[in-house]
Amino acid sequence: MNNEEIRTVLQDLPVSVGGFVFHDDDGQPVVVLNSRLSAERRMKAFRHEVEHIENGDMYDMNYNEYGGNTT
Repeated sequence: MNNEEIRTVLQDLPVSVGGFVFHDDDGQPVVVLNSRLSAERRMKAFRHEVEHIENGDMYDMNYNEYGGNTT
């Protein structure tokens, strides 16, 4: 999957949140980026979320964003 195939949405989020990723009903990843951030910071957040997609982190029930893998 390349970056052009990843649906991306801008949303007002708390400033402390750069973005997050989830799967839609069809199983496709959707990256939500904080519209309050600069374009540079949003791109950094996008790359971070793409890493989660590429690593399959959303399929790992033991993964914790703030502590890594919990097992």
